[in-house]
Amino acid sequence: MAKTLEVLPDPVSLIESMRAIGYTPETALADLIDNSISAGASTVQIEYDGTGEPFVAVLDDGLGMNAAELTSAMRHGSRNPVDARSAQDLGRFGLGLKTASLSQCRRLTVVSKQQDKVYARCWDLEVVHEENRWVVVVPGVRECRKLPLYDALLDQDSGTLVIWQSLDRLMSGSPDPAAEMTAKMAALHGHLSFVFHRYTRREGGSSPVTITVNGLPLNSIDPFLKDSDFTQPLEGQTIRIGGEVIGVQPYVLPHMNHLTPDEAESAGGREGLRSSQGFYVYRNRRLVIWGTWFRLVPKEEFFKLTRVQVDIPNSLDHLWSLDIKKSAAYPPDIIRNRLRDLIPHFAGTSRRTVTYPGRKQRHPVGYEPLWERIEPSHGAFRYQLNPDHAVIRGLADSLDAPAQKALQHILELAAAALPLESIYSDMCGDRRTEPNDGYAETASLAARIMEVTGLSLTTVLSLDPVARFPQYHEQIRKELD
Repeated sequence: MAKTLEVLPDPVSLIESMRAIGYTPETALADLIDNSISAGASTVQIEYDGTGEPFVAVLDDGLGMNAAELTSAMRHGSRNPVDARSAQDLGRFGLGLKTASLSQCRRLTVVSKQQDKVYARCWDLEVVHEENRWVVVVPGVRECRKLPLYDALLDQDSGTLVIWQSLDRLMSGSPDPAAEMTAKMAALHGHLSFVFHRYTRREGGSSPVTITVNGLPLNSIDPFLKDSDFTQPLEGQTIRIGGEVIGVQPYVLPHMNHLTPDEAESAGGREGLRSSQGFYVYRNRRLVIWGTWFRLVPKEEFFKLTRVQVDIPNSLDHLWSLDIKKSAAYPPDIIRNRLRDLIPHFAGTSRRTVTYPGRKQRHPVGYEPLWERIEPSHGAFRYQLNPDHAVIRGLADSLDAPAQKALQHILELAAAALPLESIYSDMCGDRRTEPNDGYAETASLAARIMEVTGLSLTTVLSLDPVARFPQYHEQIRKELD
């Protein structure tokens, strides 16, 4: 048997190096919320203050920990990542509490209450430097009473309180700590509302978790806009790997004109719809990675309304190359190949069906488009006004031959002058057309067409553009019939 030597890591060097893993304040706090949810918490409070002695605190009402459990939780690598876990466990490496917290601060205190007993442990990097050992401090009751939200923890039956102090990374040596704290936390509420949106709403048999940031509850930012009447859920799929099930549920989002400003922000945000298309991977309902096709296909304008919800269990973490921050995951070949096969089914619905050489684009039976897309040859196209549209045809029939010829020239001129490049630029930028009153404008347009043409209401409702708003048709019938 070969001779072995035990090589212990230097405490000061390693713990300082681990602070540079790459957490942001919002991803670090998301890791702490993972622990709270895994502990069965129904409420999680995040409080921060940059005045006085700046701090960040996270309080939950979960199961809490006894003395031995708390000491173990403060150990780096407290859990083996290959060990089997509860199906609801959001943890993985046994590092999140420590690496996430110490990436932002130099003093991490954890106080936990269980069965009317309170226990506290503290990682203080100054003490580690002095001792040059992996030692945690055991704060006394007098020290704990000075901690923010400590009294709130005592009022609960159980729970855990995490405190960040000596915020060297978070404050970055700013001469105005309060302003720096506000700036660093600006993205926190939105990020957590997005990542935990399935936890802040009731889903299946799971009760919602109330998460607040300085007293403000998280919104539920759903990237699939499932509450919208215009969102199209497609047929779901399942992928089975070694007895485990990966759920795949695609959605096609509404056109921008059917979205409110808040919905448009949820769907694309600052990155835009084009950048936000693709797979949204959830690990136990917690969003891990989003807005990517995993390089299986390029991001295209035609697919920008396509979102695919992928649910993976924590038992397959090793296959997805989940990182420590739980902010990145990449599927193995066996899953990528299945997803690649499914992409045409998902993305095809976001394209409008087109037929080739010289044939007009198909439309629903009875629908009369005002504009028609013509493909004289594969790869080429143009748009022209539809001379068979009831309004145009009615006008032409009322004119004599010279006037009809003039009308034809005007239609051709309008088609030739259609600013396709400008329209494409606006649509790629996810810009909305000029907002209107919706129903009122559609009903007014229908009434004007009836008045000018003498067409029946049934015919008018099948005409473009009135036919684009079927949600208003019943009300229009009641008003105009």
